[in-house]
Amino acid sequence: MSLKLFTKKQDTGQFERLAAENERQVYSVCFHMMGNREDAQDCAQEAMLRAFRAFDTFRQDASFSTWITRIAMNVCTDALRKRRDAVSLDALREEHGFDVPDAAPTAYARLEERERLRLLREGLSLLPADMRQMIVLRDMQGKSYEEIGEILEVPLGTVKSRVSRARGKLSVILKKSSELFSSPSV
Repeated sequence: MSLKLFTKKQDTGQFERLAAENERQVYSVCFHMMGNREDAQDCAQEAMLRAFRAFDTFRQDASFSTWITRIAMNVCTDALRKRRDAVSLDALREEHGFDVPDAAPTAYARLEERERLRLLREGLSLLPADMRQMIVLRDMQGKSYEEIGEILEVPLGTVKSRVSRARGKLSVILKKSSELFSSPSV
């Protein structure tokens, strides 16, 4: 066996281990960016494939989590550009009530929560991709400003201002949508 083959196998094993540790996070980022399971699964799979193909370019000075999240964000942004006018089957299902109701204490609470989530997804979908990235990474993934700066390769001050602007714009969108978001906590 040649040394080159051995190194490639080692890299593959290391990638598989690191990818497995970050698989849920990648899917979660993709789900929040894309707004539905099917597109999220497609984007997560594409992100993993791109990461595998580019693993030999991964620099050890950055965390693998940051690196693969950046790839996932780029895949989602590309997919969002391609589907601007496409209709989501999940959105149609929700609007027409084809989903099985989830287990919740009361029918009213369940309905209110579903409506709030629908409006939040709708509000996110109305944001430009760069603002959506900020909300997903900071508020849904819980990334620090520093991590977001690394993922998107922008300065810390830029991250803070973009997060603030994205939150402001989402808040305006949600307040227009419904009284469910009219409280000062949004």
